[in-house]
Amino acid sequence: MVLFGTALLTPPLLAAAPAAMSLEAARRHWAFQPIRRPSPPAVRDSGRLRSPVDAFVESALAARGETLAAPAAPRDRMRRVYFDLTGLPPERLVVEAFERDPSPEAFVAVVDRLLASPQYGERWGRHWLDVARYADTKDLVLVYGRDALRPYAYTYRDYVIRAFNEDLPYDEFLRDQLAADLATPAVASWRLAALGFLTLGRLFDNNPHDQIDDQIDTVTRGLLGLTVSCARCHDHKYDAISIGEYYGLYGVFASTERPYVLPLIEDPAAVPGGPEFEERLAAARRELDDHLDAEHAKLTGILRSRLGDYLVRAATTEPDLTETAQFGLSLTPEDFRPALMLRTRRLLAARVNLEDRVFGPWASLTSALEDAPDGQAVRLVVPPDVNWNPQVIAALEGRRFTDRAAVARAYGELLLAMNDRHARDGSGDVELVALVSGPDAPMTFPRRETPAHMSRPDKDRYSGLAMALDKLAAHATNRPPARAMIVADLPEPLKPRIFLRGNPSRLGPEVPRAFLRALGDGEPHAFVSGSGRRELAEAIVSPDNPLTARVLVNRVWMHHFGEPLVGTPSEFGARSDPPVLPELLDWLAAEFIGSGWSLKSLHRTLLLSATYAQAVRTPISGTAASEPGAVLRRRLDLEAMRDSLLQVSGRLDLTLGGPPGDAAGDPLNVRRTVYGLVDRQNLPSLFRTFDFAAPDQCVERRPSTTVPQQALFALNAPFVLEQARALASLPEVVAAEDPGARVAALFRRVLGREPSVDEIRDAVRFVEVPTGGDAPAGPWELLAQMLMISNEAVFLD
Repeated sequence: MVLFGTALLTPPLLAAAPAAMSLEAARRHWAFQPIRRPSPPAVRDSGRLRSPVDAFVESALAARGETLAAPAAPRDRMRRVYFDLTGLPPERLVVEAFERDPSPEAFVAVVDRLLASPQYGERWGRHWLDVARYADTKDLVLVYGRDALRPYAYTYRDYVIRAFNEDLPYDEFLRDQLAADLATPAVASWRLAALGFLTLGRLFDNNPHDQIDDQIDTVTRGLLGLTVSCARCHDHKYDAISIGEYYGLYGVFASTERPYVLPLIEDPAAVPGGPEFEERLAAARRELDDHLDAEHAKLTGILRSRLGDYLVRAATTEPDLTETAQFGLSLTPEDFRPALMLRTRRLLAARVNLEDRVFGPWASLTSALEDAPDGQAVRLVVPPDVNWNPQVIAALEGRRFTDRAAVARAYGELLLAMNDRHARDGSGDVELVALVSGPDAPMTFPRRETPAHMSRPDKDRYSGLAMALDKLAAHATNRPPARAMIVADLPEPLKPRIFLRGNPSRLGPEVPRAFLRALGDGEPHAFVSGSGRRELAEAIVSPDNPLTARVLVNRVWMHHFGEPLVGTPSEFGARSDPPVLPELLDWLAAEFIGSGWSLKSLHRTLLLSATYAQAVRTPISGTAASEPGAVLRRRLDLEAMRDSLLQVSGRLDLTLGGPPGDAAGDPLNVRRTVYGLVDRQNLPSLFRTFDFAAPDQCVERRPSTTVPQQALFALNAPFVLEQARALASLPEVVAAEDPGARVAALFRRVLGREPSVDEIRDAVRFVEVPTGGDAPAGPWELLAQMLMISNEAVFLD
């Protein structure tokens, strides 16, 4: 047997270099062309064709002087379709039944049975989790340590599995993941968990700009096959995507927040200990709310009283690193709050001019100071016919000012005095009071932003109380009632502005929250409903959008045939290669949309074709372009490999859903690998060894490596040895009458076939050779292990 194949004034925008692809050129690019439904081509020999898919493939092969490969053996087809749809091997009785009747009708029955199996959703849900960069933990290991678990992350994984099993239309599936909370009428509560698509990414040291960039990248590469994040600092180098469009999408996600009160999607009364847990959780939330309320009130009062200090600093200094730092600051009570300092600078940049009613005198005084000799004081001169606020004029006239700081200090004193009068008896000038305590005042901030302004001890307490909510759930004795990790729209959506060169402290022009112009009529149609998430979802799943269906169809083809039709599944832009079979890609996309976006219908279309029934071929270059429509030999991925070991040993637990377990380190864990804990910061070595998708970003396809560690795992891992012992102890194996029959029982169980005479002879010789005292198991266990890790078991033909 063979083992595993081993300054804050907004500067003018510089004239941007023209984009590498104009909107006009984008509309001519193959991926941006409208989806059409071409007629299947006529082919000379149509006897083997079972599907329009075959006509497209056979036509392409005929142009090369080739034809479809011979049909695969019935056993190979059974293994292929079982692993493709469920990630598990077929039982021997299933293989034997199909060997007796390999008719198309019999294969249809097999496909329908597998698509109806709960294991289908587990298999195809895992493919989607690669795209969604799913993980069960946070990435701030130095902050969270052993408490990095996101206790409700699994609800997103369970949503995906259930959605695939119920054949939720793909357009609805995507709407859920972007805006399930905004649906009208409301969706079933379990579908709120879909919003984990937006909330389960990296935290990037709590840098909100990077978190939003991750959301943009996951949505656009995962759903549209476009690298929109490349336009974060400048217009896209290759595609017709401007920096303004990037920040239009930025505005959508920046107009949401991640509430720490998550909605229940399960009745606590249905969970053992659920009501008691909810009482403890409610008490912990009340403590957090009380702290947040107290800090918001305290900080609001303190920071408003320091308005004059902020005005002086803004008037006399340039921004420094403590202001422009995006995250990670440890503040003391005396420190200037960076976000509020920036708001103060922006206020002055926008309003210090002679026409402004409040800040016109400021502009006049600073202009006079610039013209005056050093050290000479100036007085306010009120020109005729100005519309300056009389309270400001009265406060400044007659005073001598020697520098900008004095002007700023005088404004601070005036504004605070007016605010105090208004609070005392309502007599303060409303226009001036608004600059202290109005909704747009630089020192006014919503309750949700309070943690960003807290001093270190108060922030530490807040962080501890917030972490306690997750810790309470993560360390609960019984499983807590399930909750959805949602996002929610802010009361007022953000009006996004371009960050010049990606720097959030250098603001450029305002842009609308809108979809990509290249996928519409070329105009930025602004989203007007809340954050715009629902409108974004509708734009993505619109039948007029040529990318969404093509991207999904391409990925499904890749998982069934080994190579995609478009070699870059997450890049359909200018840098992509054109599809190998463009008419087939369009026909499949049109068929997919026409079926009501049914993924199961798409599977049937592909799997019932003669193309899928072919014997495997090994292209010279290993790409789809070298053999259009070929079925390629593939090694089982991590999940299928581990699950098949459990299946053939008779130990696989097929329980659906629930919190994750240790699939990598616990040899006694017998649940499917899709339920194994994915630790983003410390991905288990088993996962890395077998090319698991890196959970830090949207993964278009997994790598395929052959390294010694794979064979070492197969030979030495306690998990493998545990399955070998269980397999050798199965009643059907132990009850065999003689060694040859016992060997045959192992072959039937593991490989789904009868052994040859030579294989029986060699296997019996193997078990009769005495094992050394240091052998990890007995001879029959070692034989079982050799069969389970053989190339025949871990490769699909």
